[in-house]
Amino acid sequence: MRKIKALMLGLLILVPIFVFIFIYTFGEHHFKVKGYYPETNDKGEVLLNEKGDTLFQTVQDFTLTDQSSNSFSQADLQGKIYVVNFFYTDCPDLCRKMSSQLVRVQDAYQNNPTIALVSITTKPEEDSASVLKGYAAEYSADTTKWHFLTGSKKEIYSLAQNGFKLPLQKTGGPEDFLHSDRFMLVDKENKVRGVYKGTSVTDVDRLILEINVLLDEYSKSK
Repeated sequence: MRKIKALMLGLLILVPIFVFIFIYTFGEHHFKVKGYYPETNDKGEVLLNEKGDTLFQTVQDFTLTDQSSNSFSQADLQGKIYVVNFFYTDCPDLCRKMSSQLVRVQDAYQNNPTIALVSITTKPEEDSASVLKGYAAEYSADTTKWHFLTGSKKEIYSLAQNGFKLPLQKTGGPEDFLHSDRFMLVDKENKVRGVYKGTSVTDVDRLILEINVLLDEYSKSK
């Protein structure tokens, strides 16, 4: 009787282990990063494709200037997953906290050429290419991966407001200018797949996790 009880106890212990091994070996993880900013028609109705899936807006094309005074466009991000933020270099607190968090993202994907970071100034009249280059050096930015952009204020604001749906916020200065604490995660199809508070360690942890999920999605779609 004791032997039978011992055998039954052993089986009860082993069954969940075998189930775990089976699921781990043959199962599929179905995590997926959601999309943002669905396309709508004139009536405000969400548009769907032929499969019935929601269609999402694509970030508009842009051409700006990087920290080395080279032209930089969306074409330079082709085939990449990238993180975008809007900032300005003399921002005393918020922007520097965000840049410090982006250092974490840079370090996490230092050896992955498919991940890029893009920081776009909202004060291009002050943040020239040389100013951005100095700012990048303060954070030991790898400028082959982390790009600092300036250019036409009109194009930058159009990109921020229309491409990333960021509001124009009053800052107390002589004129309104964009000021946002958000990071946006953009996939290889130039669609926004995540929005995160750039000063929050927890939110940036989620950003890194969701980049990994996106990488997994692409690896399984090959």
